[in-house]
Amino acid sequence: MFVIGRGCKIHETAIINVKHGHLGHRSIVGPNARIEGNDITIGTESFIDADAWIGGGSCFDKQATLVIGDWLHMGRWSHINLARETNIGHEFGCGMATRVFSHGSYLSAWDGFPTQWESVVIGDRVWLPHAWVNPGVRIGSNVVVAAMSLVNKDLPSGCLAGGTPIKILKENVYPRKLNSRERFAKWQDIFSQTISATGIVGRGWELISDGSVKVNDTTVFNLDERTIQGEATAFTEALKEQLRRNGIRFRYIARDGAYIPWQKY
Repeated sequence: MFVIGRGCKIHETAIINVKHGHLGHRSIVGPNARIEGNDITIGTESFIDADAWIGGGSCFDKQATLVIGDWLHMGRWSHINLARETNIGHEFGCGMATRVFSHGSYLSAWDGFPTQWESVVIGDRVWLPHAWVNPGVRIGSNVVVAAMSLVNKDLPSGCLAGGTPIKILKENVYPRKLNSRERFAKWQDIFSQTISATGIVGRGWELISDGSVKVNDTTVFNLDERTIQGEATAFTEALKEQLRRNGIRFRYIARDGAYIPWQKY
């Protein structure tokens, strides 16, 4: 049985044909998107855009399984091909037209043509904008891949990579802790983005430590620990959404005018 979590929004033209698994709470599945397979688990607050596709011709094989963590983002026309076990961590950005394959075959293996049937592993916090991942690839955590890249070999955690075929451009560059001046400037920028995007104006903010900001005198966002404490208002919700758009995500939800951790809801 495939279980759909609370608060999910699934477009009427989307197709979900999964034997076993789970779609996490508050996930969104867009127009003409397809999720199909034998065993698929997708985490909380995932976003699968229009025309994105999880599945493929071998997706109902016993070996074809998919586990993805929270905050999956699949851009339009992206595809996660299932033929073998595929394991992906939290905060995986599968950008527009990105392809992730666990098999590749067409011409006769008996006549010496290449075929691949191998699992794929991708860690936490990985961004693949308009890229291609071959079967058998292992990608670590905290990795950024340049657009239009062909990932045909393993990538270590923390790297920036790009090219066709892929090359490691910089090692051990992510995550990078911003200095105090950079953090202050980033906060100012995100607050300005929030007001420009929504027209909602808060009562102000105060940087109370290197990683925490108090908003409206009532709500504290701790970016280092990814916690929110205090009142939930229209402005703090707009700010939380703009932080998400900048890749800063919190496992907190607004309920009855306050923020509570996901596990308590």
